[in-house]
Amino acid sequence: MIITITGVPGGGKTSAAKVLAKRLGMKFYSAGDILGKMANENGVTIDELISGNDDADHEIDGFQKKLGKTEDNIIVEGLIAWYTIPHSFKILVTVDEREGAQRIFEDKKTGLHRSDEPDYSSVEETRKIVATRVARYVAKFKRLYGIDNYFDPSHYDFVLDTTAAKGPQENADKIMAALKERGLI
Repeated sequence: MIITITGVPGGGKTSAAKVLAKRLGMKFYSAGDILGKMANENGVTIDELISGNDDADHEIDGFQKKLGKTEDNIIVEGLIAWYTIPHSFKILVTVDEREGAQRIFEDKKTGLHRSDEPDYSSVEETRKIVATRVARYVAKFKRLYGIDNYFDPSHYDFVLDTTAAKGPQENADKIMAALKERGLI
């Protein structure tokens, strides 16, 4: 089984995916981690890297396609992982925009978030920067792949709203329940 997880920034997709991978004994891959490593290697933020740079997207998307053809029992977290690995069980993680921004802002303040994120001065600034990033990706994926909206729930097998969630364990519990309900585990 291959599980792909996509979601909005601050939704907790990576944290839930890591918990899920551990519970299921599956290997975890994160497109965001790969992109973040590329940003750090180039001395830029993730926003600066994705601005006008299709090479980074093509590299990550190609990597995901290869994973989908060569590996099994994996969890792949990435914005269009559902698209690059169409035979996967596809999960969309959503969160209220303000709550997502609050989580990112707090994680950055406490050092829990990736180093490729910019330093935010407020939750509202975080929300604006994240909204700009998402809009940039929506436009880019439309241009590169013809995907109108990668957050369209119709692309996914399961949609998880984490706005009121108490953390990644609870989110992983809900994903596990969805997998059991569908007879996948």
